[in-house]
Amino acid sequence: MSAEVAEEPAVSRAPNILLIVADDLGYNDLSINNDNNAIDTPNLDQLARDGVRFTRHYATAVCSPARAALLTGQYPERNGYLPNGRGLSAELVTLPERLQQEGYSTWHIGKWHIGARERTAWPDHQGFDHWFGFLNQWRLAGKRKGGSLVPAGPRYENPWLQGDSDPGSYYEGHLENILTDKAIEVLADLDRSGEPWFLNLWYYAPHAPISPAEEFAALYPDTKQGRYRALVNQLDSNIGRVLAQLEAMGALEETVVVVVSDNGGTNREIDNNAPFPGTKATLFEGGLRTPLIIRWPDDAYNRQVLDHVVSIQDLYPTLLDAVGLVPGSDLDGQSLYPTVQGEAAPPQRNLFWEHVASYSVLSADGRWRLYQLAPLFYQERPPSLYDYDADRTATMETVPPPEGTLSQLRTEHEEWYHDVHTVKARYSGDDSGGTLTGMDFLRTPGFGGYTFGLGFSAGYSGQLASQAGIWDLNVTGATVTASFGDLVLSGEIEGVRECHSVVVTGVFYMHISPTSGPDKIDLRLYVDGRQVASVQTDGALHVDDPTVETVIGDPAMSSGPGQVYPPILLNTSLDYSIVWTPASLGEALCSQP
Repeated sequence: MSAEVAEEPAVSRAPNILLIVADDLGYNDLSINNDNNAIDTPNLDQLARDGVRFTRHYATAVCSPARAALLTGQYPERNGYLPNGRGLSAELVTLPERLQQEGYSTWHIGKWHIGARERTAWPDHQGFDHWFGFLNQWRLAGKRKGGSLVPAGPRYENPWLQGDSDPGSYYEGHLENILTDKAIEVLADLDRSGEPWFLNLWYYAPHAPISPAEEFAALYPDTKQGRYRALVNQLDSNIGRVLAQLEAMGALEETVVVVVSDNGGTNREIDNNAPFPGTKATLFEGGLRTPLIIRWPDDAYNRQVLDHVVSIQDLYPTLLDAVGLVPGSDLDGQSLYPTVQGEAAPPQRNLFWEHVASYSVLSADGRWRLYQLAPLFYQERPPSLYDYDADRTATMETVPPPEGTLSQLRTEHEEWYHDVHTVKARYSGDDSGGTLTGMDFLRTPGFGGYTFGLGFSAGYSGQLASQAGIWDLNVTGATVTASFGDLVLSGEIEGVRECHSVVVTGVFYMHISPTSGPDKIDLRLYVDGRQVASVQTDGALHVDDPTVETVIGDPAMSSGPGQVYPPILLNTSLDYSIVWTPASLGEALCSQP
């Protein structure tokens, strides 16, 4: 008699992840949210019925911060997306990088918009094995001048696309169909590999210009409303094609499928965000509340409609949790997986947003929204408070606002602001100086808001700070000098103090769109809280390598009178700060341990 051989139990493979982002799709653009028959999203509606639909999901006011939050699990402000950023610094472990570590194959297809100027900000340096698409919409026209891409108005027809090491070329057809065809091709390849995969599919629809493919435009009236409906229907149809491919491969039941929008709609063609007020680029409800659908491989978790307050940075820890990985402790987002499983509601916490000249806070219990114009405009408009218990759409301002609630939310916002705008670079040194490393895209000047401050004791002379080939800060006698390439700011120390402070602050305006104008630099130099120099000029700070360490103090001085104190870096200009002034930051610099 032959011995029976026990069969090996099947090894359960980690689930795949398909993460689909729509661009400017408002809450009312998902038909099922309001039973809206003025829009056509049958595939998304079915996905919402089959999965979990979140009715109180919050993204951001515009697209770039939302994408940064999604891939890092952190507030975008923490990484300099105000609203645009230089890129995600190397030490940040992005969602695809975390999945790569666990053996996932990773692909990005479509829009990026999380950094284009720095090569190390591109998808293949941020955790993706491969990518295909466009770094931002102003490259879609592909216009070249002197061999370089010049920002131009976006388009859907015959777009200019690139990927991996491909320098880019024109592709015939409609952008959304091209991206879908590529996704279907990639899915087939990933399925044959037998490894778990992560496909990041970021469409451009229904972002302007509203230009649907002819086959969809023909189904609707030739009006602005009709063209918009056609483009949304085309997006829905393409998502349906991708889901059909998953089903045909037998992979649908092995895949977490997420569909989310990066910000509210524009309301230019139809009322995208009903019943909520506000649009894209505002911090009112309609600008922030967007569709979110997640379909789970475990069918026991599906067919739910959840009204818990959730945010786009929650997707990072949620997806890691769902595939059996432990999210890091440095995340601002929190996992929604226990909530989906019915184990617990998500812990309550405040949510915060900034955009250009305003900020907003949602209270931890989800009841109150504070809206406030930024400091430069405080005198023009008092803070507004909205009560969801009294008005679920947050349309009617509460007048007069409860002073206790208003004061608490403003205080909590100031604490958050202090946290996210302080750059968490690593300082290693002693009284004679040291080095500053990490958070390279924020530590290195040249893009967006920037503040560097340092304290030094009386009698110190020599180098205060230097980033080789980029900028340096020195004190000689009573003269402080900051040099950024050819730009020099210089001023005198007045009075006698045990500790003097020096602060450089301002904005490096980068030309990233056709409407943003030329590159500009606007900097000011403060000594002991007093402005001693300023410069405003066209141009950019040349940076070959933002990873170069920042040297604090003067290594050439092995000994000597005086000392330097650890620096403070902010990812914003003091002009826009609601926490620091030149004087208060100067005091903080001289009270460093």
